Amino acid sequence: MQVSVRNLSFTYDGSYTPVFENLSFNFNTSWRLGLIGRNGKGKTTLLRLLQRQYPHQGQIDMPLTPVYFPFPVADTSACTRDVMRSAAPEAEEWQLLCEMNQLEVDDSVLDRPFSTLSKGEQTKALLAALFTREDAYPLIDEPTNHLDAHGRALVAEYLRRKGGKNNGSGFLLVSHDRAFLNRCINHVLSLNRSDVWVMQGTYDTWEARLNQQNEYEQGRNEVLLRDIHRLEESARRTAEWSARAEKGKFHVAPSVSAVVDRGYVGAKAASMMKKSMNAVRRKEQAIEEKRSLLHNVEKVGELKLTVLRHPKDVLISVVNGCVAYDGRVVCEDVNFTLRRGDRLSLTGPNGCGKSSILKALAGQGGSLSGQISIAPNLILSYVPQQTDDLAGTMAEFISRAEVDETLFKAILRNMDFTRDLFDRPLERMSQGQKKKLLLARSLCRPAHLYIWDEPLNYIDVLSRVQLENLLLASEPTLLLVEHDAVFLERICTKTVSLGGDA
Repeated sequence: MQVSVRNLSFTYDGSYTPVFENLSFNFNTSWRLGLIGRNGKGKTTLLRLLQRQYPHQGQIDMPLTPVYFPFPVADTSACTRDVMRSAAPEAEEWQLLCEMNQLEVDDSVLDRPFSTLSKGEQTKALLAALFTREDAYPLIDEPTNHLDAHGRALVAEYLRRKGGKNNGSGFLLVSHDRAFLNRCINHVLSLNRSDVWVMQGTYDTWEARLNQQNEYEQGRNEVLLRDIHRLEESARRTAEWSARAEKGKFHVAPSVSAVVDRGYVGAKAASMMKKSMNAVRRKEQAIEEKRSLLHNVEKVGELKLTVLRHPKDVLISVVNGCVAYDGRVVCEDVNFTLRRGDRLSLTGPNGCGKSSILKALAGQGGSLSGQISIAPNLILSYVPQQTDDLAGTMAEFISRAEVDETLFKAILRNMDFTRDLFDRPLERMSQGQKKKLLLARSLCRPAHLYIWDEPLNYIDVLSRVQLENLLLASEPTLLLVEHDAVFLERICTKTVSLGGDA
């Protein structure tokens, strides 16, 4: 079945900038379709419009019932069976169990309060319920945020088996995890800077086309910019000639004034003036037409980082480390040494204490005991995992962060942060935009050591490439927790596994 979007236009109340203008595309509901685009390009907004949550201009034809993931759970204290049945009212229990089994979720969770499940288990339970519905078209928004490496691989394989003419419903998936997308999608819907692509393939297929398109567009833009400069110079000369002609109408030399017909001079000057002004307008129109062709180049600009060199070689040492919550040990025998220049990743399953270790080492709370050694006078720059506490204005955030405002905003602009966002309250920003605020704050701070806790959550794929390029060029000392396998493979020099294999 086909989903058809025709001339879709939408602007949020109180905003002057449209999210979409005359957007048109088609896709098939049997496809495993990945939705790709920069933060703020309208991915989540599109999902909401497909659900008809907002009034809009244009036409959306959706033959199935669009169902959003994650499904909102009104009462998290209810047992998981009831939560799943509220997400899939027509499902039989055997159907729920079948889907849960594919996601390696134990049957016993059905009788447990939903709130007692881990975030990863909650994600899998809601996905299992969603795919029991035969009338639904799944709109899956960032399912990997609470999944460890094993969970991501498991869910990717689960989604890879969906869709197809003889294999049930496909889905529309928003994710910025490149390895995850490569594993489970077979088509891409890409919201670009000025148009939309619908194409067959995976993330790698899309990236190859994007790079090829950027090379073509960049070369084309360079030609257009030269043409614009030439036209602007021609228009300037024509305007100057027009001004001289107009002036000549009133300035006739006294020696010839007796034999000159001033009416004739005025008429001729007016005619010349009209012709020259028409020429100027034609050139200005040509300039605007060429400017309108300058579009759709997705630039991945360079970011800057000031790395301080600490006199000590070993910056952090943890021997026989232990993480415990309320007397319950969740991780022990933690041992690692972080040397100057290392980019070390802590990996492991959800709930094994990775974030707690980072918080403790960054002086942000957390729980870590054992033989812990931190180099004296070590300057840290920390990015927390959560963004929920961000509120207020951009100016207030900059003041609290004590960073250079010009540098901070320049970094954000280079991460595709539009100028109108500088005036938007932080609580109204998307999760990806909030994460970019935290990353920009960290990048503004010269430091011996950068500690980043899941820095790529909600961050678009092009910004991930920017950060990879930055870290490879700057070579900072970095301690991080992250689940993006491509990112870790490209930038990490060391990995420490906690609580079993990741």
